[in-house]
Amino acid sequence: MLRSLAVLAFIAAVGAGALYAAQRKTFARSSVLAADIVAANPTTLRAMNCDDGVEIGVAGATFSCRAEFKNGLVEQLDLTMDRAGVIHPATSTSPQKLKHSSDPWD
Repeated sequence: MLRSLAVLAFIAAVGAGALYAAQRKTFARSSVLAADIVAANPTTLRAMNCDDGVEIGVAGATFSCRAEFKNGLVEQLDLTMDRAGVIHPATSTSPQKLKHSSDPWD
């Protein structure tokens, strides 16, 4: 009888701990997110700086980054991360015009 009560108390404690951990917020470092995005796009991105403390919830995350492209373009990007951890561009908040010139030094 006492052993069964101890097992039930252990199961209840583990369940309560799991519920507590599931409710806690998860944060990602902006430097890690930026480094991952630059590493995934080495031919187009020179550097990237993202928001600090990106909160990752059950549905994923939404954050913005300042991207410096190798062609000289600097743009503020809104990005989303889905549940699987895949980062997708949402929209561009400050689009800048690209140079439409055939001269590479222009």
